Amino acid sequence: MGAKTTGFASPAQGYEEQGIDLNRLLIRNPPATYFLRLETSDMASLGLPRGSLLVVDRSIDPAPNQYVWIRHEDQFLCRLLIIDGGKPVFTDGNTIIVPIPDQTEVFGTVIASIQAYDNAH
Repeated sequence: MGAKTTGFASPAQGYEEQGIDLNRLLIRNPPATYFLRLETSDMASLGLPRGSLLVVDRSIDPAPNQYVWIRHEDQFLCRLLIIDGGKPVFTDGNTIIVPIPDQTEVFGTVIASIQAYDNAH
């Protein structure tokens, strides 16, 4: 006697073999995309803890309220771009950096962050 099937098909049927391709999900322009590790806790109050892996795209012009990767006075930093008094400035939530011509450059726009949680502690 053969097995009889009853009920509804699994909603996951047909997706068993498909994996998640993070490159396809996160990278819009491969030649202009960089992965950078946030080595400080400067941005923790704004939701980017130390150790976050940032996906930075150099081809995207930053807009207000976006995270950006900047070079300021020969240091590379992640900051939030905001408008203050009609002028763009960069902040970590505590301090504000006013761009200095020839000393501040926007390297790229952060399009994603990946955070690993260490449950060993």
